[in-house]
Amino acid sequence: MILILKFIIIIILIFQFQGIFAFHGIMQPAFGARQAGMGGAFQAVGGSVMDLESNPSHLARLKQTKWELGTAIHFPKIEYTDKYIDSNPSISYQNNIVESPKAVLPYIGLIKPLTENLGVGFAVYMQGGGGGQFKNIKRQTPNGKSLSETFGTDIPIIGQDKKIVEDLTFRFMTAKSTFGAGYKKGNFAIGLGLDLVYGFMQLKRTYQDEARSLTIPGGIRYQSDNAYTMGGKIGISHNVTDHIRIAYSYVMRNVIPLDGTMKVDGYAPERSFGTRVSRYMIWPDKHTAGIAFIGDRFLVDIDIKYIPWSQSFNSSKFILASPWVRTPLGFETNLFQFNLRWKDQIIYSIGCEYKWNEWFTSRAGYSYGKDIIPASGVSPMLGASIEHHLAIGSSIHWDNKTIHFAFEYGFPKKTYGGKTSDWTLSHAVFSPTNAHPFQFAYSKQMSVFSMYLGFEQLL
Repeated sequence: MILILKFIIIIILIFQFQGIFAFHGIMQPAFGARQAGMGGAFQAVGGSVMDLESNPSHLARLKQTKWELGTAIHFPKIEYTDKYIDSNPSISYQNNIVESPKAVLPYIGLIKPLTENLGVGFAVYMQGGGGGQFKNIKRQTPNGKSLSETFGTDIPIIGQDKKIVEDLTFRFMTAKSTFGAGYKKGNFAIGLGLDLVYGFMQLKRTYQDEARSLTIPGGIRYQSDNAYTMGGKIGISHNVTDHIRIAYSYVMRNVIPLDGTMKVDGYAPERSFGTRVSRYMIWPDKHTAGIAFIGDRFLVDIDIKYIPWSQSFNSSKFILASPWVRTPLGFETNLFQFNLRWKDQIIYSIGCEYKWNEWFTSRAGYSYGKDIIPASGVSPMLGASIEHHLAIGSSIHWDNKTIHFAFEYGFPKKTYGGKTSDWTLSHAVFSPTNAHPFQFAYSKQMSVFSMYLGFEQLL
Protein backbone atom coordinates (compact mmCIF):
# COMPACT_ATOMS: atom_id res chain seq x y z
CA MET A 1 0.00 0.00 0.00
CA ILE A 2 2.76 2.45 0.95
CA LEU A 3 4.72 1.70 -2.26
CA ILE A 4 1.68 2.47 -4.45
CA LEU A 5 1.00 5.65 -2.47
CA LYS A 6 4.62 6.76 -2.93
CA PHE A 7 4.35 6.10 -6.68
CA ILE A 8 1.31 8.38 -6.95
CA ILE A 9 3.08 11.05 -4.85
CA ILE A 10 6.07 10.97 -7.21
CA ILE A 11 3.72 11.53 -10.17
CA ILE A 12 2.11 14.44 -8.36
CA LEU A 13 5.44 16.06 -7.53
CA ILE A 14 6.66 15.72 -11.13
CA PHE A 15 3.64 17.56 -12.51
CA GLN A 16 2.92 19.87 -9.59
CA PHE A 17 4.41 23.06 -10.95
CA GLN A 18 3.11 25.84 -8.72
CA GLY A 19 1.01 24.38 -5.96
CA ILE A 20 -2.58 23.45 -5.34
CA PHE A 21 -5.35 25.91 -4.69
CA ALA A 22 -8.87 26.34 -3.31
CA PHE A 23 -12.08 24.60 -4.44
CA HIS A 24 -14.74 24.10 -1.74
CA GLY A 25 -12.37 25.10 1.04
CA ILE A 26 -9.28 23.20 -0.05
CA MET A 27 -11.17 20.05 -1.01
CA GLN A 28 -11.80 19.03 -4.61
CA PRO A 29 -15.47 19.24 -5.66
CA ALA A 30 -15.27 15.83 -7.35
CA PHE A 31 -13.16 12.67 -7.27
CA GLY A 32 -13.06 10.71 -10.51
CA ALA A 33 -13.93 11.75 -14.06
CA ARG A 34 -17.48 10.36 -14.02
CA GLN A 35 -18.25 12.07 -10.72
CA ALA A 36 -16.82 15.37 -12.02
CA GLY A 37 -19.20 15.35 -14.99
CA MET A 38 -22.08 15.27 -12.49
CA GLY A 39 -20.74 18.15 -10.42
CA GLY A 40 -19.54 15.79 -7.70
CA ALA A 41 -23.09 14.52 -7.01
CA PHE A 42 -22.50 10.77 -6.78
CA GLN A 43 -23.15 9.68 -3.20
CA ALA A 44 -26.10 7.40 -3.99
CA VAL A 45 -25.01 6.27 -7.48
CA GLY A 46 -22.06 3.89 -7.06
CA GLY A 47 -20.27 1.68 -9.54
CA SER A 48 -16.97 3.59 -9.59
CA VAL A 49 -13.50 2.92 -8.26
CA MET A 50 -13.79 6.24 -6.44
CA ASP A 51 -16.60 4.85 -4.28
CA LEU A 52 -13.60 4.08 -2.09
CA GLU A 53 -13.30 7.83 -1.53
CA SER A 54 -16.99 8.61 -1.10
CA ASN A 55 -19.07 5.57 -0.02
CA PRO A 56 -17.61 2.03 0.10
CA SER A 57 -21.05 0.43 0.62
CA HIS A 58 -21.52 0.46 -3.17
CA LEU A 59 -18.80 -2.19 -3.45
CA ALA A 60 -21.43 -4.69 -2.29
CA ARG A 61 -23.39 -4.24 -5.54
CA LEU A 62 -20.53 -5.01 -7.92
CA LYS A 63 -21.21 -7.49 -10.72
CA GLN A 64 -17.77 -7.50 -12.38
CA THR A 65 -14.18 -6.65 -11.52
CA LYS A 66 -13.18 -3.19 -12.70
CA TRP A 67 -10.02 -1.10 -12.66
CA GLU A 68 -9.76 2.61 -13.39
CA LEU A 69 -6.97 5.11 -13.99
CA GLY A 70 -7.53 8.82 -14.33
CA THR A 71 -6.51 12.36 -13.49
CA ALA A 72 -7.83 15.83 -12.84
CA ILE A 73 -5.99 18.76 -14.40
CA HIS A 74 -6.78 22.11 -12.83
CA PHE A 75 -6.00 25.53 -14.34
CA PRO A 76 -6.79 28.29 -11.83
CA LYS A 77 -6.45 32.01 -12.29
CA ILE A 78 -5.43 33.75 -9.06
CA GLU A 79 -5.34 37.53 -8.76
CA TYR A 80 -3.86 39.25 -5.72
CA THR A 81 -4.13 43.03 -5.24
CA ASP A 82 -3.11 45.32 -2.40
CA LYS A 83 -2.20 48.91 -1.70
CA TYR A 84 -0.55 50.89 1.07
CA ILE A 85 -1.40 54.58 1.01
CA ASP A 86 0.71 57.09 2.94
CA SER A 87 1.21 60.85 2.86
CA ASN A 88 4.83 60.04 2.04
CA PRO A 89 4.78 58.74 -1.56
CA SER A 90 8.18 57.09 -1.13
CA ILE A 91 6.68 54.40 1.09
CA SER A 92 3.31 54.04 -0.69
CA TYR A 93 2.89 51.11 -3.02
CA GLN A 94 0.37 49.05 -4.96
CA ASN A 95 0.42 45.45 -6.25
CA ASN A 96 -1.66 43.63 -8.84
CA ILE A 97 -0.34 40.11 -9.40
CA VAL A 98 -1.99 37.44 -11.55
CA GLU A 99 -0.83 33.83 -11.34
CA SER A 100 -1.94 30.86 -13.45
CA PRO A 101 -0.58 27.68 -11.84
CA LYS A 102 -1.69 24.19 -12.71
CA ALA A 103 -2.09 20.93 -10.84
CA VAL A 104 -2.27 17.35 -12.09
CA LEU A 105 -3.98 15.09 -9.54
CA PRO A 106 -4.06 11.42 -10.59
CA TYR A 107 -5.98 8.46 -9.17
CA ILE A 108 -5.95 4.70 -9.72
CA GLY A 109 -7.92 1.82 -8.26
CA LEU A 110 -9.36 -1.68 -8.55
CA ILE A 111 -12.72 -2.99 -7.29
CA LYS A 112 -13.82 -6.64 -7.29
CA PRO A 113 -16.90 -8.69 -6.24
CA LEU A 114 -16.02 -11.68 -4.06
CA THR A 115 -19.54 -13.03 -3.73
CA GLU A 116 -23.00 -11.85 -4.77
CA ASN A 117 -23.20 -9.77 -1.58
CA LEU A 118 -19.56 -8.86 -0.86
CA GLY A 119 -17.13 -6.65 -2.76
CA VAL A 120 -13.68 -5.21 -2.04
CA GLY A 121 -11.44 -2.57 -3.58
CA PHE A 122 -8.26 -0.51 -3.34
CA ALA A 123 -7.55 3.00 -4.63
CA VAL A 124 -4.91 5.73 -4.39
CA TYR A 125 -5.90 9.35 -5.05
CA MET A 126 -5.31 12.98 -4.19
CA GLN A 127 -7.51 14.21 -1.37
CA GLY A 128 -6.95 17.95 -1.81
CA GLY A 129 -4.64 20.77 -0.91
CA GLY A 130 -4.01 24.46 -1.03
CA GLY A 131 -1.47 27.10 -1.77
CA GLY A 132 -0.11 29.60 -4.20
CA GLN A 133 2.98 31.42 -5.34
CA PHE A 134 3.41 35.17 -5.56
CA LYS A 135 6.63 36.98 -6.40
CA ASN A 136 7.72 40.61 -6.41
CA ILE A 137 5.12 41.83 -3.92
CA LYS A 138 6.09 45.43 -3.19
CA ARG A 139 6.12 46.31 0.48
CA GLN A 140 8.05 48.11 3.21
CA THR A 141 10.78 46.50 5.28
CA PRO A 142 9.31 44.37 8.10
CA ASN A 143 10.48 46.84 10.74
CA GLY A 144 9.60 49.96 8.72
CA LYS A 145 13.21 51.14 8.79
CA SER A 146 15.58 51.94 5.95
CA LEU A 147 17.95 49.29 4.65
CA SER A 148 20.92 51.00 6.33
CA GLU A 149 19.06 51.07 9.65
CA THR A 150 17.97 47.45 9.23
CA PHE A 151 21.51 46.20 8.62
CA GLY A 152 23.17 48.65 11.04
CA THR A 153 25.61 49.94 8.46
CA ASP A 154 25.78 52.56 5.73
CA ILE A 155 24.66 50.97 2.45
CA PRO A 156 25.54 52.99 -0.67
CA ILE A 157 22.84 54.18 -3.11
CA ILE A 158 19.92 52.10 -1.74
CA GLY A 159 20.61 52.58 1.97
CA GLN A 160 17.74 55.01 2.57
CA ASP A 161 15.17 52.85 0.76
CA LYS A 162 12.34 51.36 2.79
CA LYS A 163 10.67 49.59 -0.11
CA ILE A 164 11.53 45.95 -0.72
CA VAL A 165 9.99 42.97 -2.53
CA GLU A 166 8.38 39.96 -0.87
CA ASP A 167 8.18 36.45 -2.36
CA LEU A 168 5.64 33.97 -1.06
CA THR A 169 5.28 30.25 -1.79
CA PHE A 170 2.88 27.97 0.02
CA ARG A 171 2.06 24.35 -0.83
CA PHE A 172 0.05 21.78 1.05
CA MET A 173 -1.28 18.50 -0.27
CA THR A 174 -2.73 15.26 0.96
CA ALA A 175 -3.01 11.91 -0.79
CA LYS A 176 -4.87 8.80 0.36
CA SER A 177 -4.77 5.10 -0.27
CA THR A 178 -7.96 3.30 0.72
CA PHE A 179 -8.72 -0.39 1.14
CA GLY A 180 -12.46 -0.96 1.47
CA ALA A 181 -15.17 -3.59 1.53
CA GLY A 182 -18.94 -3.53 1.17
CA TYR A 183 -21.54 -6.07 2.25
CA LYS A 184 -25.19 -6.24 1.12
CA LYS A 185 -28.17 -7.85 2.76
CA GLY A 186 -31.41 -7.42 0.88
CA ASN A 187 -31.75 -3.81 -0.23
CA PHE A 188 -29.37 -2.49 2.45
CA ALA A 189 -25.58 -2.23 2.06
CA ILE A 190 -22.82 -1.13 4.42
CA GLY A 191 -19.17 -0.49 3.67
CA LEU A 192 -15.96 0.32 5.52
CA GLY A 193 -12.74 1.87 4.30
CA LEU A 194 -9.28 2.01 5.89
CA ASP A 195 -7.20 5.04 4.80
CA LEU A 196 -3.47 5.57 4.77
CA VAL A 197 -2.96 9.34 4.49
CA TYR A 198 0.10 11.21 3.23
CA GLY A 199 0.70 14.91 3.84
CA PHE A 200 3.33 17.45 2.86
CA MET A 201 3.69 21.22 3.41
CA GLN A 202 6.10 23.90 2.25
CA LEU A 203 6.12 27.59 3.17
CA LYS A 204 8.58 30.26 2.03
CA ARG A 205 8.29 33.94 2.74
CA THR A 206 11.38 35.97 1.92
CA TYR A 207 12.31 39.65 1.57
CA GLN A 208 14.89 41.31 -0.68
CA ASP A 209 15.71 44.81 -1.84
CA GLU A 210 14.19 45.77 -5.17
CA ALA A 211 17.44 45.01 -7.00
CA ARG A 212 17.59 41.61 -5.23
CA SER A 213 21.13 42.18 -4.02
CA LEU A 214 20.32 41.87 -0.30
CA THR A 215 18.27 39.35 1.68
CA ILE A 216 16.35 41.16 4.44
CA PRO A 217 16.20 39.50 7.88
CA GLY A 218 12.88 38.02 8.94
CA GLY A 219 12.12 35.68 6.04
CA ILE A 220 11.18 32.08 6.79
CA ARG A 221 11.65 28.83 4.83
CA TYR A 222 9.74 25.86 6.21
CA GLN A 223 9.50 22.36 4.81
CA SER A 224 7.76 19.49 6.52
CA ASP A 225 8.93 15.93 6.72
CA ASN A 226 6.93 13.37 4.76
CA ALA A 227 3.96 12.71 7.04
CA TYR A 228 1.74 9.62 7.34
CA THR A 229 -1.33 8.92 9.40
CA MET A 230 -4.34 6.59 9.40
CA GLY A 231 -8.03 7.23 8.95
CA GLY A 232 -11.22 5.56 7.90
CA LYS A 233 -14.76 5.89 6.61
CA ILE A 234 -18.12 4.21 6.78
CA GLY A 235 -20.90 4.27 4.20
CA ILE A 236 -24.43 2.94 3.98
CA SER A 237 -26.92 2.80 1.11
CA HIS A 238 -30.45 1.50 0.68
CA ASN A 239 -32.55 0.77 -2.38
CA VAL A 240 -35.90 2.23 -1.38
CA THR A 241 -37.42 1.04 -4.67
CA ASP A 242 -36.04 -0.28 -7.93
CA HIS A 243 -35.49 3.33 -9.02
CA ILE A 244 -34.66 5.23 -5.80
CA ARG A 245 -31.56 4.83 -3.66
CA ILE A 246 -30.49 6.80 -0.60
CA ALA A 247 -27.00 6.85 0.90
CA TYR A 248 -24.89 8.37 3.67
CA SER A 249 -21.19 8.30 4.46
CA TYR A 250 -18.88 9.62 7.15
CA VAL A 251 -15.16 10.18 6.63
CA MET A 252 -13.00 10.54 9.73
CA ARG A 253 -10.80 13.54 10.28
CA ASN A 254 -7.04 13.01 9.90
CA VAL A 255 -4.45 14.50 12.25
CA ILE A 256 -1.40 14.88 10.00
CA PRO A 257 1.96 15.33 11.79
CA LEU A 258 3.90 17.96 9.87
CA ASP A 259 7.06 18.31 11.92
CA GLY A 260 9.84 19.72 9.80
CA THR A 261 12.64 22.27 9.54
CA MET A 262 12.49 26.05 9.36
CA LYS A 263 15.22 28.47 8.37
CA VAL A 264 14.89 32.10 9.44
CA ASP A 265 16.82 34.73 7.53
CA GLY A 266 19.06 36.71 9.87
CA TYR A 267 22.58 37.70 10.83
CA ALA A 268 23.44 34.82 13.14
CA PRO A 269 25.42 32.06 11.33
CA GLU A 270 23.64 29.27 13.22
CA ARG A 271 20.32 30.27 11.66
CA SER A 272 21.53 29.17 8.24
CA PHE A 273 21.21 25.55 9.40
CA GLY A 274 17.59 25.92 10.46
CA THR A 275 15.74 24.67 13.49
CA ARG A 276 13.24 21.88 14.04
CA VAL A 277 9.54 22.70 13.98
CA SER A 278 6.73 20.86 15.74
CA ARG A 279 3.28 21.16 14.19
CA TYR A 280 0.29 19.25 12.89
CA MET A 281 -2.68 19.87 10.63
CA ILE A 282 -6.17 18.44 11.00
CA TRP A 283 -7.86 17.42 7.76
CA PRO A 284 -11.57 17.73 8.66
CA ASP A 285 -14.14 14.98 8.79
CA LYS A 286 -16.98 14.93 6.27
CA HIS A 287 -20.65 13.95 6.30
CA THR A 288 -22.41 13.34 2.98
CA ALA A 289 -26.00 12.30 2.26
CA GLY A 290 -27.51 11.68 -1.15
CA ILE A 291 -30.52 10.42 -3.06
CA ALA A 292 -30.48 9.02 -6.58
CA PHE A 293 -33.32 8.49 -9.02
CA ILE A 294 -32.19 5.72 -11.35
CA GLY A 295 -33.92 4.82 -14.63
CA ASP A 296 -32.99 2.57 -17.53
CA ARG A 297 -31.15 5.37 -19.34
CA PHE A 298 -31.41 8.38 -17.05
CA LEU A 299 -30.29 9.07 -13.49
CA VAL A 300 -30.25 12.09 -11.17
CA ASP A 301 -28.34 12.41 -7.90
CA ILE A 302 -28.71 15.12 -5.25
CA ASP A 303 -26.13 15.41 -2.47
CA ILE A 304 -25.69 17.47 0.68
CA LYS A 305 -22.24 17.56 2.25
CA TYR A 306 -21.21 19.01 5.62
CA ILE A 307 -17.60 19.85 6.48
CA PRO A 308 -16.80 21.27 9.97
CA TRP A 309 -13.83 23.42 8.91
CA SER A 310 -14.03 25.49 12.12
CA GLN A 311 -12.78 22.53 14.16
CA SER A 312 -9.69 22.11 12.00
CA PHE A 313 -8.85 25.42 10.35
CA ASN A 314 -9.18 27.98 13.12
CA SER A 315 -5.44 28.61 13.33
CA SER A 316 -2.17 27.08 12.22
CA LYS A 317 0.75 26.98 14.63
CA PHE A 318 4.47 26.34 14.09
CA ILE A 319 6.42 25.75 17.32
CA LEU A 320 10.15 26.22 16.78
CA ALA A 321 12.91 24.69 18.87
CA SER A 322 14.58 28.15 18.90
CA PRO A 323 13.00 31.63 19.36
CA TRP A 324 13.90 33.03 15.94
CA VAL A 325 10.63 34.36 14.52
CA ARG A 326 10.23 38.13 14.59
CA THR A 327 6.77 39.47 15.45
CA PRO A 328 5.30 42.73 14.09
CA LEU A 329 5.91 44.22 17.56
CA GLY A 330 9.65 43.69 17.21
CA PHE A 331 10.45 40.85 19.63
CA GLU A 332 11.41 37.28 18.69
CA THR A 333 9.49 34.15 19.67
CA ASN A 334 9.48 30.41 19.01
CA LEU A 335 5.80 30.50 17.98
CA PHE A 336 4.80 31.29 14.42
CA GLN A 337 1.04 31.32 13.93
CA PHE A 338 -1.43 32.49 11.33
CA ASN A 339 -5.12 32.63 12.11
CA LEU A 340 -7.62 31.19 9.63
CA ARG A 341 -10.98 31.25 11.47
CA TRP A 342 -12.72 29.21 8.76
CA LYS A 343 -16.44 28.56 9.09
CA ASP A 344 -18.31 25.28 8.77
CA GLN A 345 -19.59 24.57 5.26
CA ILE A 346 -22.61 22.93 3.66
CA ILE A 347 -22.18 21.97 0.00
CA TYR A 348 -25.14 21.25 -2.28
CA SER A 349 -24.65 19.40 -5.55
CA ILE A 350 -26.90 17.98 -8.24
CA GLY A 351 -25.93 15.89 -11.25
CA CYS A 352 -27.62 13.99 -14.05
CA GLU A 353 -26.57 11.34 -16.55
CA TYR A 354 -28.22 10.11 -19.74
CA LYS A 355 -27.18 7.04 -21.73
CA TRP A 356 -28.04 7.73 -25.36
CA ASN A 357 -27.02 4.33 -26.67
CA GLU A 358 -24.59 1.51 -25.97
CA TRP A 359 -21.53 3.60 -26.72
CA PHE A 360 -22.24 7.18 -25.55
CA THR A 361 -23.35 8.77 -22.24
CA SER A 362 -23.57 12.46 -21.36
CA ARG A 363 -23.62 14.26 -17.98
CA ALA A 364 -24.08 17.67 -16.36
CA GLY A 365 -23.85 18.93 -12.80
CA TYR A 366 -23.64 21.88 -10.45
CA SER A 367 -22.36 22.41 -6.90
CA TYR A 368 -22.50 25.30 -4.46
CA GLY A 369 -20.74 25.86 -1.17
CA LYS A 370 -20.79 29.25 0.57
CA ASP A 371 -17.42 30.92 1.13
CA ILE A 372 -16.05 29.82 4.50
CA ILE A 373 -13.21 32.31 4.97
CA PRO A 374 -13.92 35.53 6.92
CA ALA A 375 -12.08 38.78 6.20
CA SER A 376 -9.86 38.20 9.24
CA GLY A 377 -8.59 34.92 7.74
CA VAL A 378 -7.85 36.01 4.17
CA SER A 379 -4.26 35.74 2.92
CA PRO A 380 -2.51 34.95 -0.36
CA MET A 381 -1.67 31.51 1.06
CA LEU A 382 -5.19 30.20 1.78
CA GLY A 383 -7.52 33.02 1.02
CA ALA A 384 -10.39 32.06 -1.31
CA SER A 385 -12.99 29.33 -1.50
CA ILE A 386 -14.83 29.13 -4.82
CA GLU A 387 -18.60 28.93 -4.35
CA HIS A 388 -20.17 27.98 -7.71
CA HIS A 389 -19.02 25.07 -9.89
CA LEU A 390 -20.63 24.01 -13.18
CA ALA A 391 -19.69 20.80 -14.99
CA ILE A 392 -20.39 18.76 -18.10
CA GLY A 393 -19.07 15.33 -19.05
CA SER A 394 -19.46 12.29 -21.28
CA SER A 395 -18.34 8.69 -21.67
CA ILE A 396 -17.50 6.58 -24.69
CA HIS A 397 -18.03 2.81 -24.26
CA TRP A 398 -16.74 -0.08 -26.37
CA ASP A 399 -16.22 -3.74 -25.61
CA ASN A 400 -15.53 -3.76 -21.85
CA LYS A 401 -13.77 -0.40 -21.86
CA THR A 402 -14.89 3.17 -21.14
CA ILE A 403 -13.26 6.59 -21.42
CA HIS A 404 -14.71 9.36 -19.25
CA PHE A 405 -14.31 13.08 -20.00
CA ALA A 406 -15.42 16.02 -17.87
CA PHE A 407 -14.98 19.80 -17.86
CA GLU A 408 -15.66 21.93 -14.83
CA TYR A 409 -15.59 25.66 -14.19
CA GLY A 410 -15.40 27.35 -10.82
CA PHE A 411 -16.74 30.87 -11.19
CA PRO A 412 -14.64 33.84 -9.99
CA LYS A 413 -14.86 34.59 -6.29
CA LYS A 414 -13.25 37.65 -4.69
CA THR A 415 -12.50 37.95 -0.99
CA TYR A 416 -11.35 41.08 0.85
CA GLY A 417 -8.92 41.06 3.73
CA GLY A 418 -9.78 42.57 7.11
CA LYS A 419 -7.94 45.20 9.11
CA THR A 420 -7.17 42.72 11.91
CA SER A 421 -5.98 39.83 9.73
CA ASP A 422 -2.48 38.45 10.15
CA TRP A 423 -1.64 39.53 6.59
CA THR A 424 -2.65 43.15 7.32
CA LEU A 425 -0.75 43.22 10.61
CA SER A 426 2.42 41.86 8.99
CA HIS A 427 2.30 44.65 6.37
CA ALA A 428 1.10 47.58 8.44
CA VAL A 429 2.52 47.06 11.96
CA PHE A 430 6.25 47.80 12.13
CA SER A 431 6.64 48.47 15.88
CA PRO A 432 4.39 49.27 18.87
CA THR A 433 4.55 52.97 17.91
CA ASN A 434 4.44 52.55 14.13
CA ALA A 435 1.19 50.78 13.18
CA HIS A 436 -1.09 51.78 10.28
CA PRO A 437 -3.57 48.96 9.52
CA PHE A 438 -6.12 51.34 7.98
CA GLN A 439 -3.61 52.42 5.36
CA PHE A 440 -3.34 48.87 3.98
CA ALA A 441 -6.00 47.02 1.96
CA TYR A 442 -5.91 43.82 -0.08
CA SER A 443 -8.06 41.26 -1.89
CA LYS A 444 -7.76 37.93 -3.67
CA GLN A 445 -9.85 36.56 -6.53
CA MET A 446 -9.85 33.03 -7.90
CA SER A 447 -11.49 31.04 -10.67
CA VAL A 448 -10.60 27.62 -12.02
CA PHE A 449 -11.11 25.59 -15.16
CA SER A 450 -10.65 21.84 -14.74
CA MET A 451 -10.41 18.87 -17.07
CA TYR A 452 -10.91 15.27 -15.96
CA LEU A 453 -9.96 12.13 -17.84
CA GLY A 454 -10.56 8.54 -16.79
CA PHE A 455 -10.19 5.11 -18.34
CA GLU A 456 -11.85 2.02 -16.89
CA GLN A 457 -12.01 -1.61 -17.96
CA LEU A 458 -14.15 -4.52 -16.86
CA LEU A 459 -12.19 -7.72 -16.28
